[in-house]
Amino acid sequence: MRTARKQPKVRLNLDMSVEVKEQLERLRDDIHADSMGEVIRRALAVFDYLQSEQTNGAHLVIRARDGAEKGLPLL
Repeated sequence: MRTARKQPKVRLNLDMSVEVKEQLERLRDDIHADSMGEVIRRALAVFDYLQSEQTNGAHLVIRARDGAEKGLPLL
């Protein structure tokens, strides 16, 4: 379990489809996150990192097990 941070928090209410909520719950379970909020924070951190790398000229590539590669455009 994570330790509590001493940062101010803001409550955020989201309207989402049932499918999106189920996806968040599945990801929460798959990555052993404490909450759906943690899933969103982790996803935001990954997206921010990838977007920053892409802005700096990096090319994002997904490599499959068989070695096939395809580009990953974020924006």
